[in-house]
Amino acid sequence: MPGPYRVLPILLNFCAAIDELYIEETGPFGAMVTEEVRAKWVATGNKVKTTDVDQYIILLAEQLDEPWKRSEFIMLARQLVGIR
Repeated sequence: MPGPYRVLPILLNFCAAIDELYIEETGPFGAMVTEEVRAKWVATGNKVKTTDVDQYIILLAEQLDEPWKRSEFIMLARQLVGIR
């Protein structure tokens, strides 16, 4: 039986900052989306690398309808956490 999975605290801090950015873009409804996406992300295994945060960014971006909004969100979120 898989889980419970762990996430390094620094990665959780990155995710919290990414969540704020997402909610700024989408409005209050974004808070519910970030909770759901975070739960799905954590359910896929332990999170111990920066690339894991990039996966979280991509999962959130997939929830945006407009392709340009997805691209912009990915760029801003990566800049926020220092991923190139």
